[in-house]
Amino acid sequence: MNIELKNVSKTYNLHSNNSVTALNDVSLNINQGDYISICGVSGSGKSTLLHLIGGMDRPTSGNMFIDGRDIYAMKDREIAEYRNKDLGFVFQDYALIPYRTVEENMMVPLYFSNKKKSSYQKIIDECLNKVQMEEYKNRKISSLSGGQKQRIAIARALVMNPSVILADEPSGALDSSNRQVVLELFEEINKDGKTVIVVTHDSELANQARRRITIVDGKLYEQG
Repeated sequence: MNIELKNVSKTYNLHSNNSVTALNDVSLNINQGDYISICGVSGSGKSTLLHLIGGMDRPTSGNMFIDGRDIYAMKDREIAEYRNKDLGFVFQDYALIPYRTVEENMMVPLYFSNKKKSSYQKIIDECLNKVQMEEYKNRKISSLSGGQKQRIAIARALVMNPSVILADEPSGALDSSNRQVVLELFEEINKDGKTVIVVTHDSELANQARRRITIVDGKLYEQG
């Protein structure tokens, strides 16, 4: 899946005295299999860019094309389908349901898919195996450590076999050993052919990416 942002701007509180321009006339091409890190100071627009790519927000102006189709011209139902089918999300706070089991959390994206229920267990087991967490399938999320939760979050992001993984500060709340595990998992996911786009303050994670983009005053600067 190829993604193209064309002259995208995002201003919050538009037409007010406290308006803030998070992104200013941004253009970016993302090819299938890219591994991109997005860096910048707090409030620079990193998460805004990720949210726009993820279809969780709309720009003030500009367009984003998915394989040539303008996502912002899609109906809400179509955008929801794009998020569920083509994207996997990983967040710093894990975004897991704490009082549910690992398996129940993994099932959430599957409930909104057209996959057969008979395939759920195989999919879940395969994804948990990738992050070496299969023995925790029946454990409640609240009983897991931070590193274990993040591995489950990554496994859940893979259940729909998405083309793109979007991660927002995935190593920010982890200790050094769990951070290393997460770095290795993203490397493996990218080697499997998936596009990986990571917002991060972690210099090692940023440098691991094939392309590094820094946002300064709403503008993108690519560093290779």
